[in-house]
Amino acid sequence: MKKYIYGVNTVSEVLANSSRKIYRLIVENTSGSKLMDIIKLANKKKIPVQFAPKKLLDKLTKKANHQNIILEIEDVKYYSIDEAINTEANIKNTVWLCVDSITDTGNFGNIIRTAVCMGVGAIVFSENRNASITPSVEKIACGAIEKIKFVRVVNINQAIIYLKDKGFWVYGADINGKNIIDVNFNFPLLIVVGSEGEGMHSKTKQHCDELIKIPQSDNFDSLNVSVATGICLYEIRRRIIKN
Repeated sequence: MKKYIYGVNTVSEVLANSSRKIYRLIVENTSGSKLMDIIKLANKKKIPVQFAPKKLLDKLTKKANHQNIILEIEDVKYYSIDEAINTEANIKNTVWLCVDSITDTGNFGNIIRTAVCMGVGAIVFSENRNASITPSVEKIACGAIEKIKFVRVVNINQAIIYLKDKGFWVYGADINGKNIIDVNFNFPLLIVVGSEGEGMHSKTKQHCDELIKIPQSDNFDSLNVSVATGICLYEIRRRIIKN
């Protein structure tokens, strides 16, 4: 299935690194020299370049902030759990992330970008209860989409149970959990984060081997879910590097 992604940084990163099929680059007629490097890269890769009026770019992106450039590309590849596991070079240090009902596209895009920075191998999410990988998410992720695997499942809890059978240890981020500083992490590891409003579903918590929390100031107990995810992933990454 084809989709349109947009934005200078996103298009540049995807052109340079994507394994997806790219159909064409669409650039506004009046675009300046700052887009020339992208056009040159498209020409080098023999990707058709189309110059078009702004109203066409607005139409294709539903008036999003496309920055005068669009890429027509095939959709993201989704992996089965087994396919994603088989791509891991070192299963002993594998870290995966599971997002449980993250519906805000901004949060999802930022979580993807942070996950790539922290060495996460795959992101597991529900096809019904979660934001999908829309052009808006791709723009916010700023090219990180190309550097991580996505496992889209029907049921999060069944996926967690299956991963546990495959040897994964499951840690859920929860305000009532154990201080993350005091947690001894085991690998391969799956960390589960829930929605900002409700957190993880109760059944999902039951499937976790341990619940963890970030120590916070006593007079304020709310972190944005993408920020909280980044802190948890950083602590896990620090442990891996330290050992």
